This record gives sequence, C-alpha cells and structure tokens, in this order.
Amino acid sequence: MGFNDEIINAVDWDAPSVDMEANLRTVIRMMVDNQSSALTVMMGEEVMGVVTDMDILESFGRNDDLDETKAAEFMTTCELISNKEITSPCAQLDSAESVENALAVMNSAGVHHLLVSGGEKKKAGIVSILDLLKLVIS
Repeated sequence: MGFNDEIINAVDWDAPSVDMEANLRTVIRMMVDNQSSALTVMMGEEVMGVVTDMDILESFGRNDDLDETKAAEFMTTCELISNKEITSPCAQLDSAESVENALAVMNSAGVHHLLVSGGEKKKAGIVSILDLLKLVIS
C-alpha cells in the first residue's frame, strides 16, 4: 500500500448521514452515537453536503440554537473538484483517485474529510486524513 493506491480502499461507505432538516442537536447525537467526525447531509437520496466536527464548532461560535438550527444552515455544500480553483471547502473525489491526489486536495482545500463518489451502485462515502494515512502505512 502507498501513495499511489486508490482511495476506494480507505473509504467509509457506511458513513452515517442526516437529513438537511435535522437540527443541530440531532446532528451532534448522530456524530456521538456513531463515533464519527463527519456525516453526509442528504435531501432524499441526493448528497447535498457534509457536516464535520469543525462545522459544529463554528456553529457553537455563532451561538446557533441546538433545536432550531437545521443542518442545511451549517453544513458545507460540496462540489466536484476539477481543474477549476476550489471555491467550497468541501471537496468530492472519485473513488479511483490516488491517495496522493486525495491528500493534495485536502491540503489545498484545507479540509480533513472528503466526500467520495461511489459510482452508480454505491452511495457517497467519506474518507478522512487518518483513513488515508492508515492506508499509506499498511
């Protein structure tokens, strides 16, 4: 294993998800119950973004109400990374990308998690820096 491996080998395809209408308290409960620092945010079957532990901290800093603030208000909306300049701090890559490229995107975007597209048969997954580093040294 190493930097040239595909990130598919490190992706959590069973990452928990929440609905865009879930409140801040529900999002925190999902993170705690699943011991996860990132959740996908869904609208029906479509991935709309991601919520990370850092989004929660920022929400606390704004004094957002635990029961009134919806995930849609503090989630990070995602976009597919291409040759364009990154305009959103949430990034998405294809599962066939290399570990090296994924780490470069994370560094460039200043994020610790990426959404990973799984193709037609799989829902989106999440990969963290730690997941990728484990793959590098295994």
